[in-house]
Amino acid sequence: MSGLLAILGRGIQKLKADAPSEDISSWVLTEDLEVCDVDSAHLPVRVPIDDSSPYCMVGGGELNAAAGAHLSVLNKPEIVVCAYGDRSNYLKSVNGPADSEVMNREFHRQFNIIQPVPRYIPSSVVWSREKSLDGPSNTGQEIRNIFDLALERELKNVDLVTIGVHAPRTWTYVSKLQSRHHQYRDLSINLFDSEEVLLQYDHSKHAHRVEALRNSKAFGRTWEREALGISKIVRNVYSDVRPKVDPK
Repeated sequence: MSGLLAILGRGIQKLKADAPSEDISSWVLTEDLEVCDVDSAHLPVRVPIDDSSPYCMVGGGELNAAAGAHLSVLNKPEIVVCAYGDRSNYLKSVNGPADSEVMNREFHRQFNIIQPVPRYIPSSVVWSREKSLDGPSNTGQEIRNIFDLALERELKNVDLVTIGVHAPRTWTYVSKLQSRHHQYRDLSINLFDSEEVLLQYDHSKHAHRVEALRNSKAFGRTWEREALGISKIVRNVYSDVRPKVDPK
């Protein structure tokens, strides 16, 4: 049995604007692609995908949950956490749930499909909507939350899973945190690419989906932003201010 499996968050949205915001069932994880706002932030209510739109980026919340479910069945971690961080401002403003609550629900749904007869039941730790920290809610803080939980539970092995386009920035954060903070240096970190996990599980089922994602215009746009973010992290100038989308 491995230690802690952390499924990184990629945002949540409502399917209908008039659905009650405080109800978890009103919210779903982001699709492979999503149309964002001018700051490339998640829209509270999902709109139809338009890959030609300059505001269309890679989402990936559904992919991460599915890949995390497969890794959980395979590796049997002691603890599973999903989107383990504070709510974004767009969720706080409408009294929405934490990403963690919504992704945890979807993770268990996927897990029960893969393993309908219980042989191993994962123990989940959910970041509730009531829990809040000072400062920005971003990937760097999410990883630090995960590392702190691992140390609190005396777990040395941490598996992270996220979509491929997000993996390089994730690993940059891991390197930066372990370089800066001695308490994290004894943690053994594995990083998994969600698309590759699903391809290994069932290539014929997921190949078309993964190919469509990787060949999308949204992938190229997202890659540029991820690369910019990596540069800023390495140079210690990263901020939580999102660069605005150039509509041209």
